[in-house]
Amino acid sequence: LQVPPNVGELVHLTRLNVSYNSISKLPPEVAGLRNLKYLNMVKNKLKDLPQEMTQIDTLEELNLSINKIAELPRGFGSYNHLRFLDLSFNCLTELSPQIGLLSTLIELHISFNKLKSLPAEIGRCTNLEIIKMGNNCVTKLPHELGQLEKLRSLDVSKNKLKLLPPDLGELHEVLVEFSTSLNPFIKELDLNARKGREKLLEYLRSEEYDKLYFSKMGEQKESDKLSEKDTKY
Repeated sequence: LQVPPNVGELVHLTRLNVSYNSISKLPPEVAGLRNLKYLNMVKNKLKDLPQEMTQIDTLEELNLSINKIAELPRGFGSYNHLRFLDLSFNCLTELSPQIGLLSTLIELHISFNKLKSLPAEIGRCTNLEIIKMGNNCVTKLPHELGQLEKLRSLDVSKNKLKLLPPDLGELHEVLVEFSTSLNPFIKELDLNARKGREKLLEYLRSEEYDKLYFSKMGEQKESDKLSEKDTKY
């Protein structure tokens, strides 16, 4: 099944649901959907998205979960009204810094990908309330997450995190859901994580953890330098 090119003629269309099909490509003519606010493409066979799709700047909800998308098109940050974005269950290895341009974004779902990190630019998405990013390969979170003053739900479970940025502790008044299970945390962090959300956030903003964090990060940088030298030789 394919989306026909003449779909672009539906200039007044506001909602399009083509989920649970076997669509492998979107035609560039989708750029003609100038009034589209809701697009659901769950469970298809998309590997990429046409560059022209970024011209639909009226989108408010975009669900691309359960596909095979490995990369987002340039200009993805042009969605000036996007509030909900679901990219979970795809093949993303990185999240473009353009994510920081989505200033209206409230919900971001990126679980079950192959992400190794988050860009610092995510701290610019100041309206974010929900981030679901479990089941990835993330080894480090950016300090800028602490700038998301409306963030009430954060799921980082089942990643490869040994540490959490102390800045997250500053969200203790708003962050009501904080899932951190099944990460290889260092002993001190693991002990506090097991005590529950409040105790964990309290520990993250303690002077004790601040010193420990920067000490461990320093050790990690030295280790990375040695690894680079070994690789060169």
